[in-house]
Amino acid sequence: MRLELWYPIKPFVLTQRFGNEHPTYTSLGLKGHNGLDIMANDGDSVRAAHDGVVTFSGEDGAGGLTIVIRTHEPKDYEGKQSFFKTIYCHMKTGSLKVKATEQVVAGQLIGLADNTGLSTGSHLHFGLKPIAQGEAEWVWENLEQNNGYRGAINPLPYFNGYYAEDTKKVVAILQSMINLLKKYIYG
Repeated sequence: MRLELWYPIKPFVLTQRFGNEHPTYTSLGLKGHNGLDIMANDGDSVRAAHDGVVTFSGEDGAGGLTIVIRTHEPKDYEGKQSFFKTIYCHMKTGSLKVKATEQVVAGQLIGLADNTGLSTGSHLHFGLKPIAQGEAEWVWENLEQNNGYRGAINPLPYFNGYYAEDTKKVVAILQSMINLLKKYIYG
């Protein structure tokens, strides 16, 4: 089964794509931008893009506030099974709604957007990395660590086209459609 992501912020407007080259990224040892920058106003809701467990919630070492969520089960990645982690950066001080080890569901409010850390304006930096469990239970390794993006891959192909904010509404509509089909088929 393939990883499916919901848009973590509504509306979903990209201000910078994965891989964009810029001197800032090369000065950090990257080939280009290692995530997506999504337009957000200061204080906009940021929601979990998938079900999972929070593996990090706090300051990222560059003065930014970041949340990392790992998938519960492995998903298909280039013909192999891999876990994934999503990364939500530049969160607002005092707004983090989840802590490490907490379980989250797609659509759950995890914090608010802002401009903390290495940033020039309010937005959400959203990253995706395929990972594998190491020898010890608490050790996880990036599968693409040497790809020039510190293990990050382009998240765009994994989005399902729906907003995380609307998960309950979308699921309810799909359930109604299934019930109508059953009624039509079985009378």
